[in-house]
Amino acid sequence: MIAKTENGLYQAGQSVIHRLDPRIKLLASLALVVLTFAAGNWAQLAVLMVVAAAALWVLSSHALLALRICLLLRWLLLFTFLMHLLFSPGRTLWGLGWLSLDGLSLGGFVCLQMVLAVIFTAILAVTTSIEDLAAAFDWFVRPLSRLGCRTDDWQKILLLALGFIPVVHAEIHDSGKSEVTSAERERGGKGRWALFIMKTQDFTERMLARGDKMAHDIAADESSCRSPSELASMRPLSLLDQYFFGTVMLVIVCHWLAG
Repeated sequence: MIAKTENGLYQAGQSVIHRLDPRIKLLASLALVVLTFAAGNWAQLAVLMVVAAAALWVLSSHALLALRICLLLRWLLLFTFLMHLLFSPGRTLWGLGWLSLDGLSLGGFVCLQMVLAVIFTAILAVTTSIEDLAAAFDWFVRPLSRLGCRTDDWQKILLLALGFIPVVHAEIHDSGKSEVTSAERERGGKGRWALFIMKTQDFTERMLARGDKMAHDIAADESSCRSPSELASMRPLSLLDQYFFGTVMLVIVCHWLAG
């Protein structure tokens, strides 16, 4: 069964990417993410940068949301870059032994890989509803049910994971905008760490409560579910889907040649 849940980061639209079959988008996204982390030089990353730029151009107004998702990783990106810059062996930068020139290049390379992977994943999330993603996943794993695998449980786990992403984002956003109470102000200064721990504990408790509620809704609300027979009748691939699949194959070839 596939439960009807909130659509998370999905933004309705009529772009070419929106109109693609969710199975094709899911495969293309996975392939591009794999190619991103398999890249071994800047030329291969350049190929993927062109693909990402073209996809964002096609999305036009929805591209900003995909780029905003990358901002969530800004501190992780900074930490990753500094770790490579300060601790990578090799040539030094400006004669300073604690700055690595090779680390500067490697850190930028790894950070760009992370950004591209997030962009490809964000494009999938922005252009495909959670229900369509679950339907595509169901189409791929349904043959395993003949081997005794409980694919319905896998679908519920996927729905819970996908539906929880916007919940986490909303909670972080609300926590950042929440006003500090007078009691919390009094605990400022010397009690900053205590205030941080208190807010972290409150955030964790809210997330656990919302996670339990979402899991219960997906598991218990059978009336809002679609049967596997409904999901099985996905439309045949259109000419647009076939052209797009051919384009992804061309990107894979270009990536291989650039290596």
